Amino acid sequence: MPVFANQLGRSATTGAANGAPTLALAPTSAQSMSLTPIDSGWTTTRAPHANESNTSFLSATNSQDKTFLKFDTAGLAGRVVASASLRLKVASTTATVSGVRVTVATSDWTSKTLTAQHRPRSTGDVISTGDTRVVANRVADVPLRPDALAALGHITFQLTYGQPFVSTTFYKVGKFVPILSVVFAGSPTTAGPTLSPAPTSPGRPPATASTDLPFVVATSNSSPKKVFAHYFPPYPISLDNKPAEADYYTANYLNPNGESDAFLSSGGLLRDRPIAVTPSSGDFRVANMRREVDQAADSGIDGFTVDVLSLSGQNWDNTIALEQGAVASGRNFVIVPNLDMTASAGKADIPTLAGKLSQLFASPSAYRLGSGEFVLSSFAAERQSPAWWSELQATLASKYSMKIALISVFLNANDANLAAYAPISYALGNWGVRTATTIFSSPDYAAKAHALGVKWMSPVAVQDVRPRSFLYAEAGNTDTLRASWKTAISNDADLVQMTTWNDYSESTSFAPSVNHGYSFLDINSYYASQFKTGTAPQITGDALYVTHRIQLADARPKLAQRLMSPTLSGTSTAPRDTVEVLSFLAAPASITITVGGVSTTYSAPKGESSKTVPLSTGSVSATASRNGSAIAGVTSPFAVVAMPEVQDLEYYAASSRGK
Repeated sequence: MPVFANQLGRSATTGAANGAPTLALAPTSAQSMSLTPIDSGWTTTRAPHANESNTSFLSATNSQDKTFLKFDTAGLAGRVVASASLRLKVASTTATVSGVRVTVATSDWTSKTLTAQHRPRSTGDVISTGDTRVVANRVADVPLRPDALAALGHITFQLTYGQPFVSTTFYKVGKFVPILSVVFAGSPTTAGPTLSPAPTSPGRPPATASTDLPFVVATSNSSPKKVFAHYFPPYPISLDNKPAEADYYTANYLNPNGESDAFLSSGGLLRDRPIAVTPSSGDFRVANMRREVDQAADSGIDGFTVDVLSLSGQNWDNTIALEQGAVASGRNFVIVPNLDMTASAGKADIPTLAGKLSQLFASPSAYRLGSGEFVLSSFAAERQSPAWWSELQATLASKYSMKIALISVFLNANDANLAAYAPISYALGNWGVRTATTIFSSPDYAAKAHALGVKWMSPVAVQDVRPRSFLYAEAGNTDTLRASWKTAISNDADLVQMTTWNDYSESTSFAPSVNHGYSFLDINSYYASQFKTGTAPQITGDALYVTHRIQLADARPKLAQRLMSPTLSGTSTAPRDTVEVLSFLAAPASITITVGGVSTTYSAPKGESSKTVPLSTGSVSATASRNGSAIAGVTSPFAVVAMPEVQDLEYYAASSRGK
């Protein structure tokens, strides 16, 4: 049976023999020249501090991965370029439409020190012409504007791919090394070619760095108010270090027939997965955990509250690897053990549990308060009595000299639990509800906690859809996310827990994923910065985020399965069929939303605002214009279908940032 999900990832590819880039080739004739790079490399924002120079391939995506090729163009002196092209041998691709994009970048770089944080600066001048389609294991010839080539000594090309949420890799060395082909016009002249301004299209937005958000993100641990994301160890970036098309996510979790039909009645365990990375040598778990730490830290998150599910096995190993990844990142990012009282770890005897927790607290990444206490969080703290928690704290203090500041997070934050656990806690919190209506109707828990003399950890969620439990909550596009943050900010919470970073079995992930890219994480960064600084970030650019389902709420899937009910947590909010555009604008603009060929245009104010229109089958897109010129646009890569393969009621997302 086919896998019913869009997959994104880079296959492990190898070119010809490894080695240093070859030097420029001699002219092939008096009227042409072929050049190979004098240096090459690529960077990824998924690991902004990593150097990828030891790979035998080059990677290009819409915004995350950028390839850089440096050529020696001194041989162009005195000649007029009639035509030019860049020949690339494609190693792998998930692209379905044309999209190779070449821009000019500065040449003050070397592959030995190339990272996403230290990469060439692109001019934004797109010099590739036409629409070049890539096919795996075939050569792609990318036409270039001849007026962009000059005898400058060196020229650097930056390669990206226009289609969002896909990946493409090219061979880097050996017989498939990239080649710059140049054809000259006429005979040599006494002067080099004259450069003309880059052509522009009517309404084309000015070139900006696609990795930049339209507002400043508060850096990690820059405020007394802390934002943590709940990390769920069963779903790291990779479970087995295999290419995405054959890994465990694809073969089992996303496949209705996976794991011997264990979740066939619900159409499979998952509907989404992490954005995949290339299989790597060495300890891939730690390398991938470092990537996730970087992703979270770049978005302003202060640390992970890692769900301690078990005290041995893969989940425990992933917890250890997460701490190691945080240390390896060198970021100001912390890890807080979150003892899960519904799992086996929470049922262990206190001496065993204290010994295991002491191992986690021994890591340099463990979060400690300024007063020296180690911070321990919890899930369903009420499953054990305050006396039990006090004994655990006392054991850690007496046997391991570790004083503990406890965050008691409840499934039921009623007044009795708040009062009973406050005396043993540094902070109180609850797991939270998942619809805007129930969030706004909840008590002011922060005020209750403050009255008891402790801090409050407020939950922030984007959605909750659980196919295997046949339940979901109607999130209303980004209504739940924005209601969560509005409550945390207006109630003056001290801490926030994003629920969750990566629990794909409940569709609650903020982490970069196939189905929503970086969109939810980007949006979250805006409100998290406001929470941490006390002031909404100034919006200095323009960005659009579109959210929608890929089916109507009452659509019936092709696969016979038990359907989900919108009654998660015992409350019911009627499902709705809407497309939402959440805009962040430096000035007012006109926005047009097109759904299934039907367009709606409205005036959006400066700042942050949202607009919904009815969902229908077909494609979804949005564009923003100001003074007659386009300033931002996004076309969702996810079509809305009348009959999905399996029921999928999570919200998908895409952004004008292409991430």
